[in-house]
Amino acid sequence: MKKYAIAGGCFVVAAIAIFLTFFRASDEDKIKKCLSDFGKIVEVKEGDTIISRTSRMRTKMKDVVDDDVSVNVEELHIDVRGRTKFEDDAAKAGLIYTTASVEFVGTKLKLDQGGNVATVDTTAVVTANRGGERQADRRDVHFLLRKDGDWKITSIDVMRASAER
Repeated sequence: MKKYAIAGGCFVVAAIAIFLTFFRASDEDKIKKCLSDFGKIVEVKEGDTIISRTSRMRTKMKDVVDDDVSVNVEELHIDVRGRTKFEDDAAKAGLIYTTASVEFVGTKLKLDQGGNVATVDTTAVVTANRGGERQADRRDVHFLLRKDGDWKITSIDVMRASAER
């Protein structure tokens, strides 16, 4: 009986080691998930109200964005510091657009040597409906993320849009 217990224990340890080695998400996967989650949080859903968007921002943004985040969108004269202010400004997008979604493409990611800071250069493809008219544009975006347990966005710089219809 003791042999079976030892063999079972060895099997469990080996299974955990194999799982952690082959199936645990890499930092790159975690960073891409953080950006994907961010995109879902800021999207404008049909039927959103300022109250529902603000609630979503307050509830979910803290999971992916640092408290002291800085956001710069030069084209729109937005230069915000702090998650709360960013949440307030992001919630207002629902006043302009009836729907809006963002997808990140062409993502290039670099981790620092310590593995605690990442820079991400990507293109955000934003598709929105405003006044019944569909608009799409591409914006180059630079993210800075830090790892403090989980990966969180600490800086967002959005370049001028290039329109596509």
